[in-house]
Amino acid sequence: MFKFKFYFIFFIIFFFQVNSHSNEKIVYMDLNYVINNSNIGKKVLDELNVLNKKNIENLKANQKNLKDEIDEINKIKNVATSEDIKKKISQHNLNLNKYEKLKKKLSNDLNKKRNDEMNKLVQLINPILEDYAKKNLIDIILSKEAIYISKDKYDISNEILRLTNEKLK
Repeated sequence: MFKFKFYFIFFIIFFFQVNSHSNEKIVYMDLNYVINNSNIGKKVLDELNVLNKKNIENLKANQKNLKDEIDEINKIKNVATSEDIKKKISQHNLNLNKYEKLKKKLSNDLNKKRNDEMNKLVQLINPILEDYAKKNLIDIILSKEAIYISKDKYDISNEILRLTNEKLK
């Protein structure tokens, strides 16, 4: 009886395998490509670059002031009293700490603004993706970064870019 059950299960498992085929339509898109090449994405990225350049110029001016302070301290080392030099060094250290705090604050603010703007862009693109998926009977849209190999015919990045440029001006 045991042998019969064993052979029966073995026969069922190995001889009646059914190949399964999925009927879901799966595509992928490159969100970074859409953001970097869409009109609204370029506008946001340009604004972020302008802010970054402004921050860099501000930090370079502060660096120059700090370097000038060090040069001044070195010039008066032999002439001024040790008390004056200590005051200048103390003031320089305070300014250096302010500079480091400013640098960190500007960096954090820029990163926060970049993240906020990218999230806003994604929220604007999501309804376009949902509408596209409904109209084209797409079940799943994957990120291109999650795909190892796929045919280009499943890439909808250019179509989403076109729709994004049409709908978001």
